[in-house]
Amino acid sequence: MNKKRFTALLLAFVLLLSLAACDVSWLFDPSPAPGGGLVVHFIDVGQGDCALIEAGGRFMLIDGGERGSEGKVIKYLRRRGVERLDYAVATHPHSDHMGGLAYGVLEAFPVGTVIAPRFSPENTPTTQTYEKFLDAVGKLIAQGTAAKYARPGDVYALGEARFTILGPLKEDGRNYNNDSVIVRVEWQGKAALFMGDAEKTVENALVKEYGEALRSDLLKAGHHGSKTSSNDNFLFMARPKDAVISCGVGNSYGHPSAEVLERCKSYGIAVHRTDIEGTVVIYL
Repeated sequence: MNKKRFTALLLAFVLLLSLAACDVSWLFDPSPAPGGGLVVHFIDVGQGDCALIEAGGRFMLIDGGERGSEGKVIKYLRRRGVERLDYAVATHPHSDHMGGLAYGVLEAFPVGTVIAPRFSPENTPTTQTYEKFLDAVGKLIAQGTAAKYARPGDVYALGEARFTILGPLKEDGRNYNNDSVIVRVEWQGKAALFMGDAEKTVENALVKEYGEALRSDLLKAGHHGSKTSSNDNFLFMARPKDAVISCGVGNSYGHPSAEVLERCKSYGIAVHRTDIEGTVVIYL
């Protein structure tokens, strides 16, 4: 081996050692940089939900995973170049959706608008997570953030994209899954539908209310792929090409259900799972 080749190998070895001492996972992160098109990042938060939607340098976060996920979510957003969230959507008060938002994410970024379901006094959650969420939102409001209740038919701009609130169509209160904020994002003829934890009764009501307007290229499957959601009638009407199921490795709930996976297969829907693939990034 000549001296020049030995020197080059030695320098490469030293560089690898220096990289090993640093957090360099961003070098291998396949996610796109912000700036163009519509990109959806389903951040792997284990048994929970968290999706970042970016459109032309504008950002919306739907849910934040369980308490304890906030550090991972914040780091991911910063690596994607997020300095401000135009929208933060809390689909419903269960801690595996709202926890990360309540315990850190909403404090880490300026937020333009927070969107959440409205509850009547008798159905208002009394959990520590929900109260922490309200405190976090209160601090944001004092800084100029707008807080909106989810109202079906409301349309918002996200850069060149837009999104429409489809649900909840009515308050459930007894089952907070069915109070989930349901969002459909559209951009240049492409659409992504986010179902929170909505179950079959809600899916059927959406089909009755919106019909073919539910059709979307991408579906965030309801309730982590549970058999309580993603029924035949709904999948037939939505007809997504891809569906993403956000769930934890070896979770105790048995998510996703074999029934749901089989239904998706029968409709030719490609299923992506965070428990298998980790963070899933979809370009629309």
